[in-house]
Amino acid sequence: MKQEIPMCLEKMPPRYPLDGTFELTVRCNLHCKMCLFRHDDCENSEITANELTAEQWIDMARQVAEAGTINLLITGGEPMLRPDFCEIWEGIYKQGFLITLYTNATLVNPKIMETLHKYPPHKIGVTIYGASPETYEKVCGNADAFQLTLNGLKLLRQLPSVIDIRTTLIKDNVNDIQKIEELINQELGHKVNIVHSNNVICAVRGGCAQVNDVRLSAEESMHLPIRRTCDAIQKFTADSGLPEMQLALRIDDRKSEDLSHNSKLTLIGCEGGMTSYTISWDGKLIACQLFDLFNTSPIKNGFSKAWLTFPYAVRLPLYSECDSCKLRDECSTCYAVQYAETGTLTNCSSYHKAIAQITKQYRKETYYYESTRKCDHI
Repeated sequence: MKQEIPMCLEKMPPRYPLDGTFELTVRCNLHCKMCLFRHDDCENSEITANELTAEQWIDMARQVAEAGTINLLITGGEPMLRPDFCEIWEGIYKQGFLITLYTNATLVNPKIMETLHKYPPHKIGVTIYGASPETYEKVCGNADAFQLTLNGLKLLRQLPSVIDIRTTLIKDNVNDIQKIEELINQELGHKVNIVHSNNVICAVRGGCAQVNDVRLSAEESMHLPIRRTCDAIQKFTADSGLPEMQLALRIDDRKSEDLSHNSKLTLIGCEGGMTSYTISWDGKLIACQLFDLFNTSPIKNGFSKAWLTFPYAVRLPLYSECDSCKLRDECSTCYAVQYAETGTLTNCSSYHKAIAQITKQYRKETYYYESTRKCDHI
């Protein structure tokens, strides 16, 4: 496959490593069917042996702070699975980042809480996979994890941190959406931000999940947010005493060329490698957690040099199916997703092509929703 020579550094716009992600591990205590990163348990001993040490993570935090990183996400896998999590967290925290922690909350214990009380995250993202032990058993293979998650969440809410709830929707838990929202608002005692993601892609970087049988179909994936929006509007009008009204839901139909004044140079089509980056569990500097095809070594060469030379590692194809595709304006697929879905940087993902086709159809039509009923095609 013919590939481009990377853009010369002197032609690159300024690159600043403002937003970092430290992936402490890809191991996890749950076995979620749609997990992007989790490896088979038989690989855990090898993974553990090759994970960066606490000393290496703390030194890396010092280096990225000196290089200008402001926002830092600590994630996994499940980062609390590491027995040295508290040591790593304290050492990283003291470098002065705006720090976010992602966790499934099942492993929160008194020792971890003592550390987090001393060094509280600015934000915590907690993943919730269902509203019952039965759903957790289906999605994660562990019914007990449901109560463990709630227990951990109750402890984490004691911290002066913003808590976001994150849910990945698949066929096994899609019917729990409303129940999850009710459960969380009940447990936390107030409204919290709940982010639902139904954009499930194939496992990356050696992950073992097989998502084709569990992720929502393209039609379900696109119709779901519209139905939820309509239901929310219906509830609002009913609760507010407003008269029944008819709404037209429209998809923004501006074409990409209309936004050309916002165009900018990137390495892989996003902020990856430009203002954001990930340090992987085994010490690679990559553009994002989804995409390790291009990487440099901050452990061997130091972060600053690894960041400086990262553009030289990027080798994109001269041509792909996307270049001439009529659905290009409707498709949100990036190189990382393309590689995860097809194993190449040039072929089209049939799943995401179907989503793009539905999006294009939405742009051609206006979908109406009456407050007294749902339209059949939504």
